[in-house]
Amino acid sequence: MRSYETAIIWSASIPEGDLETELNSVLDIISGADGTLAGTEKWGRRMLAYPISKQTEGIYHFIKWTGDPGIIPAINKYLRIREGCLRHLTLRSDGHPADASDLSGQPRSEEIAWTEDDDSDSNEGESEE
Repeated sequence: MRSYETAIIWSASIPEGDLETELNSVLDIISGADGTLAGTEKWGRRMLAYPISKQTEGIYHFIKWTGDPGIIPAINKYLRIREGCLRHLTLRSDGHPADASDLSGQPRSEEIAWTEDDDSDSNEGESEE
């Protein structure tokens, strides 16, 4: 079983009750296929970077779950036919929690940074003229 994160942007015109029903349907797909829900996070109403289906705002939800890769097509099929879903994306989680330090451009402590010695090995056999 692998860890996944599904991001969903819902139309801002969906009533709150219908939004919860739609979200619970996605969670039922995951749990119905022996997936394990790790958590959900609602970011709420946000401005979109560009209009999607003539919408300028969307409601963001993130779902973290663990399960079989076969669950992804079922989620995609469900969300593709829902008019209230503007965009969705499921990514395999690499096990590292995303935080602000990931955006700094600095390598993580477990990543190997290039050193000058490593760089000089790649130039073997090249002549300098």
